[in-house]
Amino acid sequence: MNDRKQKYLILFLCMLFVFMGLKAQDVDMFTYSHLGPEEGLCSQRIYSICQTNDGAVWWSTKMDIERYNGQNIKHYQLSTDKGYSNFAGRSIKMHIGVNDSLLYAFDNHGHIAVYDEEQDEFRLQVDMSKLMEGSVVLNDILVTSDGWWFAMREGVFFFRDQQLTAVAKGMFTNTIVKTKRSMLFCTREGVYGCPADRVPQSNMQMTKLLPYNVESGYYDSMYDKVWLGGFLQGLQIYTPNADGMLTAHELMGDAICNPVRSICPYDDQTMLVGIDGLGVYKVTRRMESGQYRSSLLFDANEGKEGVLHGNGVYSVIRDAWDNIVVGSYSGGIDIARPVGSTPAIFQHIRDNRQSLQNDHVNCVAQFPSGVLVMGTDNGISLHNPFNRQWTHTCERAVVLSLCLTPQGTMLASTYGKGVYEIGEGGQAQQRYTKQNGVLKDDHVYKLLYDRHGNLWMGCLDGDLVQKTVSGCHYYPIKNVQDMIQLPNGSIAVGTADGIKLIDPQKGEVKELDYSKGVHDVNRYVLTLFVYDGKELWIGTDGGGVYVYNLKMGNCSQVTKADGLPSNVVYSIAKDYKGRMLVATEEGLAFVDPHHPQQVFCSNYCYGIEREYSARAVIKLHNNHMLYGTTTGALIINPDNVQELNYTAKLKLVGVSCSDNDGAMFKKRVHDMLAEKKLRLHYTERTFLLTFESINLRNQFDIVYQYKVGNGEWSKPTDEQTIRFTNMEAGTHPLLLRCISRTCGTVLDEVKLTIIVSEPWWNSWWMWLFYISLILLAFYGAWHVYHLHTKYMRLVLSDLNLNPAFQDVATEEEAPSALVTPQEEETAPIPEPDVEDGSEFIARVTKLVADHLADANFNIDRLCRELAMSRTLFYLKLKTYTGKSPQDFIRIIRLERAAALLRNGSSVTDAAALAGFENPKYFSTVFKKYFGVSPSKYC
Repeated sequence: MNDRKQKYLILFLCMLFVFMGLKAQDVDMFTYSHLGPEEGLCSQRIYSICQTNDGAVWWSTKMDIERYNGQNIKHYQLSTDKGYSNFAGRSIKMHIGVNDSLLYAFDNHGHIAVYDEEQDEFRLQVDMSKLMEGSVVLNDILVTSDGWWFAMREGVFFFRDQQLTAVAKGMFTNTIVKTKRSMLFCTREGVYGCPADRVPQSNMQMTKLLPYNVESGYYDSMYDKVWLGGFLQGLQIYTPNADGMLTAHELMGDAICNPVRSICPYDDQTMLVGIDGLGVYKVTRRMESGQYRSSLLFDANEGKEGVLHGNGVYSVIRDAWDNIVVGSYSGGIDIARPVGSTPAIFQHIRDNRQSLQNDHVNCVAQFPSGVLVMGTDNGISLHNPFNRQWTHTCERAVVLSLCLTPQGTMLASTYGKGVYEIGEGGQAQQRYTKQNGVLKDDHVYKLLYDRHGNLWMGCLDGDLVQKTVSGCHYYPIKNVQDMIQLPNGSIAVGTADGIKLIDPQKGEVKELDYSKGVHDVNRYVLTLFVYDGKELWIGTDGGGVYVYNLKMGNCSQVTKADGLPSNVVYSIAKDYKGRMLVATEEGLAFVDPHHPQQVFCSNYCYGIEREYSARAVIKLHNNHMLYGTTTGALIINPDNVQELNYTAKLKLVGVSCSDNDGAMFKKRVHDMLAEKKLRLHYTERTFLLTFESINLRNQFDIVYQYKVGNGEWSKPTDEQTIRFTNMEAGTHPLLLRCISRTCGTVLDEVKLTIIVSEPWWNSWWMWLFYISLILLAFYGAWHVYHLHTKYMRLVLSDLNLNPAFQDVATEEEAPSALVTPQEEETAPIPEPDVEDGSEFIARVTKLVADHLADANFNIDRLCRELAMSRTLFYLKLKTYTGKSPQDFIRIIRLERAAALLRNGSSVTDAAALAGFENPKYFSTVFKKYFGVSPSKYC
């Protein structure tokens, strides 16, 4: 074949591959995940699936209803007032109202419930077994603006304003399909129809349109087609005429004899069909060449389509993010996500030769014909993208580097086995080894052909080899990681100890100093790339990327602080858009080469976040990028690797204080969360706040942060709850946000004001009560004191005292009247009696006043006069007056002195007559008691 023909062939193959790359967005290009018991499913028997406006996916099982928000699965019950008999042969299905968009759940026993978002539960609305006074079988419902249609074993029924109308009895009806002009009732005996605008009435006349058993149906309003899935007759498509009748039909090219359980559109061109026992098929939505074309999309069998966990498909939907959600009778939930940025992911499948040989892909390359070559820890895998066939060679060899030869073959370097030459068909032969004298070490890390066709081979522990037509030249350079030829013809060799520059013409080796302009230099070089002949991009083991200007000699650095996923950089490549793609041990980022500090992490793209392999990257013929990683190889479409391009709305779901939160509490919380102001009682200060942000395409990238008041932001987490324990009373502003885990971009933010009321003992009215009690106590004490003082003054003022009284004992004589501390501690305290106390005080006051002039009158004589012990006297006097005997006698003396002063006596006479022999002491205690000196008293 001459060069011109070969060029045209290569061009043709490249165009074909580009065409295949454009088909990467086709419906059969997906990545897959599975939800089963380990992820929280109550049962793997799925009957129906639907999606609500908030993005959550709901499905029904035999036992319950489950809601999936991309992170958690929550379980709901369809409760009835029946016992164990209700579970016999039970199946639950879901339905979205046509006009009200409400979520309905019903079982085949006739119980119909609607989801109450406020109470977060399903409320029973209709019990058909009670309405019909017997057992029933409910197969399907259709909720319209006019009322509810029921497809039952007993026939077709219409329910409105609590009235049930038997539209058609005796027909075992499977489902109901509403078109623009008619209502279609699919039964075991055939399909019946009536005009859509006809008022439902008992025993309404219908027209039989088709004679066979139809299990499922879908009206395609875009193309005005009715899709009907039969029990044995497969899938058929009909066109309604002007009267709403099905006058023509088109059969699919492939006859399907299994029951068709589910039909839904995927896009404008494709319809998805779930078939019991066969999996999921894709069918063209319009006729092509006079027929509808169908092909298997997913199943649970061996082969490339075998991605499901069950073939008994009962329900298929396309969600808001173009994911296909499949529910099967025995395999739980399977989710197929469009690959988007990753058109293909190649991984090893155990015991399957038609897969990658080993998941640790160390190097990648492509033959001119388009065949992909992947060197792994277990040999080389060649993948033909046109027939999807795999070929394996050099098994049990760790392949580290691939290099296309000028002759069109491929050289592969290995760890310990030298260099092999590989043909496109998988033929392999060992070419260069230490044994045949070419290599100094068989551990070859990197291969490079320079512009003159010379082969360079860098080894781990041997000299660098330059093989030319004239022989081999060796350079004392070891630990070679990467090699690249610079614009001036020199070879840059990245090693574990910096970069060596080799002049092939002179054979000279010198060190490249790339420390100018940076503070710290990492010398462990993993990868090299020349950008536009002006810059050398250096990827290092822990130092990020160094951008070295080949002309000026200065350098700048790009690190994790600038946005790289990691500072361990394994490969650098330029995509067709001119961006620099930097692959690290923790994901992929792209960098603007004109502004290297503008880094955009791409890990939010599904499948991109992984550990990449050193130097394992190549730009394919269709401008896609093929990468080798530690978990397989993947093809990346640069068109879809861009800045964050998805959104996610953050929603406050609920608050829980206990497992027994009542309906009133839930209603109150629902209303408060809608206003973004949460008011809680003090007893509710320990609570759980639930929230969510749903984007089933990028759910893995969404994490949450929060802070209270002026506090610090919490660490990002994918948990969708926050538990507050014993939150203090007061107002607490809560700021909650969802962010991209990979790049930190804020996706949405919610502000919630949390108000915890004061406890009842700390409320304003209780403080008013406390203050009132204190004021009352002060008032009572003051009042008692005032009355007591007034009483004593009146008593002393009326006493008929002898003015010739002699001096009485002074303050220094008081100790004889005291009670010892031991007596005070051990003596019992008598219970006070108001009437007895008044009499007792009067007697004591009279006795003291009568003997003020008697120097020998002491406490003992007073006790004898009262006929009681000193201890009892002390305690009784203390109880009734609050005064000790010493204080009590002093007060009597002072009150007597004040009375004498008021009657005109001098200070000296008043002191002497009151029993104070020391005038100075008298003045001191008088002023302390009355607040004024005796001379100023009157």
